[in-house]
Amino acid sequence: MVNRMSKANRSLIQNEHGMELPINIVVMLVVGMVALAALLAIIPESKKNLVVEVISVNGDEGVTCNIENNRDIDVTVVVKVYDGGNNLVEGASIIISGGGGFNSSKTDSTGEATVTVSDVFIRLNQDSIDLKLVAKANGFYDYTDEAAILIT
Repeated sequence: MVNRMSKANRSLIQNEHGMELPINIVVMLVVGMVALAALLAIIPESKKNLVVEVISVNGDEGVTCNIENNRDIDVTVVVKVYDGGNNLVEGASIIISGGGGFNSSKTDSTGEATVTVSDVFIRLNQDSIDLKLVAKANGFYDYTDEAAILIT
């Protein structure tokens, strides 16, 4: 019987480098998987929600404060910031604005920040105004409450 192998098959069998191609593919696959794992490891964690609690306004517990109309006043707000698991968040930026005033502060190691907004003003024809509270921290979605503090 005559061996009728094609020329391509004979050269692959006789060539000592014939198995090099599949080994190269396996090596490239392993290197690619290692590179993919390294890329996935450096992707930051998904963001979490902040929980902001207003502790006091001008020394009174709660979120309201009474002031006289047509008079500038300083409003001091104490807030506490948590993550979704009730862990305190240090270094969060707290921004309070409204009534013609604006100020910001950062939370300390206890998750608290004290922000004093100067020159808050209620006009004679207004019954009340709302102060806006914004909290920002790395790794968290921004927290915004357009009516966090009620000034009457």
